[in-house]
Amino acid sequence: MAMGFAMFLVMLIFAVNLMFNLYTTSVVSSLAIDAARDVAEFDGNDDKAAAIAQAEAEFLARFPSTTTFDIEVVGGDTVVASVEWEAKSLLPSFGTSVALGKLDRTFSVRVEEQQAAP
Repeated sequence: MAMGFAMFLVMLIFAVNLMFNLYTTSVVSSLAIDAARDVAEFDGNDDKAAAIAQAEAEFLARFPSTTTFDIEVVGGDTVVASVEWEAKSLLPSFGTSVALGKLDRTFSVRVEEQQAAP
């Protein structure tokens, strides 16, 4: 009986850890895409650097200092946002391994410009 209860607790902790990881991965990815979209939708090329700085500051204000976030404009028509974030785990890590790894993603958003009417 005690062994079955222990196995149940281990499986429950693993399931909660997995759901927590999936949720936080979704939130971090969503905020990175939103920040890139905000920069891509910004009107005016002169203040694009200010829009980038504001988007980075807003993103990093929501996450701990272990998060790395960078936005850049590539070729004038694409905004690239990259984020690195170490997943937190409820399970103990053995050695240097992390239970569910590290989030390292790059998102590209095209800059949309209004076209003149034909």
